[in-house]
Amino acid sequence: MDFGKVIFHVDYDSFFASVEQQYHPNLRHKPIGVTGSSLSRGVVCAASREAKKFGVKTAMPVFEAKKLCPQIIIVKGDFEKYQYIHERTLHICNKYSDLIEPFSIDETFIDMTQTIKFFGTPEEAIFRFKKDVFDAFGAYVTCSIGVGPNKLLAKLTSDINKPNGFFVVTKENLQQLLEGVGLRSFCGIGPRIEKRLNKLGIFTVKHLQAASQEGLYREFGNVMSGFLKSLSFGEGTVTVDHAEYEELPKSISHEHTLSKNTSDPQVIKRNLQRLSDMVGRRLREHNMVGKTLSIYLRDKDFNNFHQRKTINPPTQSSQRIYKEIEEIFDSLNWKKETRLIGVGISNLKLKYFTTLPLFAQDLKEEIQHEAIDKINDKFGEFTIIPANTLKADKTKGKISSFLRH
Repeated sequence: MDFGKVIFHVDYDSFFASVEQQYHPNLRHKPIGVTGSSLSRGVVCAASREAKKFGVKTAMPVFEAKKLCPQIIIVKGDFEKYQYIHERTLHICNKYSDLIEPFSIDETFIDMTQTIKFFGTPEEAIFRFKKDVFDAFGAYVTCSIGVGPNKLLAKLTSDINKPNGFFVVTKENLQQLLEGVGLRSFCGIGPRIEKRLNKLGIFTVKHLQAASQEGLYREFGNVMSGFLKSLSFGEGTVTVDHAEYEELPKSISHEHTLSKNTSDPQVIKRNLQRLSDMVGRRLREHNMVGKTLSIYLRDKDFNNFHQRKTINPPTQSSQRIYKEIEEIFDSLNWKKETRLIGVGISNLKLKYFTTLPLFAQDLKEEIQHEAIDKINDKFGEFTIIPANTLKADKTKGKISSFLRH
């Protein structure tokens, strides 16, 4: 393993809850839960340290949190505030290296390999970073930091001494570290993978290290078995993908000239659904959601019509996009011979600035989209499509700028 790399993983502690306690002194030292929507029927997006002592966890329904901790204070989240702190954090990270990779709204990787010499030891850099965070946000917004030769170990160790702690991986403590954590502690091993490992008699990292490659291959295949074996020895990705200045779209839209002019609403709807599916897919590629939907129609005489609708909560669901677009179209009572159609969405933001799905159907849609997107990525666009669009024009559409203004 290359210990020449020095990678930091910065992970804020109880992020949303800590921010609210910093901004609202009356919430300090009290169990609070931050929710993104209803104060009574939503889910807890983040629990304060005081609430966690009662067993309150992220994604727990509010009513369950109140059973565990009757005195919990439910606070509606302010995601613009969290986004501001995220962006300020990236500026702080830039003082330490130009190689930074946001992993989520409250987690960031920093490749310090070339710059650590300017700060002294990793410990000295950590103390300085924590002071910068304190100076920027106050005493209640704290972070824990893991330092390792790769992203796997950096992320693993940022959890070890929470809250407001740190851990530095060395050659001397590596094996002890690996033997002291559970399988689920690793990013990449979830409950299903853990269950399959348990069936093979693998319950600890030490078991995984000793497991035969052949046995792992039979259960998991070539790629996953190799990943698990490497993980057990603390080997992982060393490249920090610099993504800070990635330009994100302000709107996403597709338009299509129909194969022939038509006034048949069913033909128009089939093609609108195809375009809605494409818009949703591009949203998911960018991990974004949008609030303002637009439909664009051009008749045979080249007269243009444009209608918008703002929805809440924002979405990246192809089904939701088409449902709203269909409602707009039906409300127009459109009878004209149509030459061109378009679907777009604007008022975009990154998905991790939004709340978790509140209902089982929303979560089911997310899982379905993820599976369908993976299949279409592997086997080609439109390998799996909604049945209603089978008779839609065969087109990949083109990216339009008709929503940019």
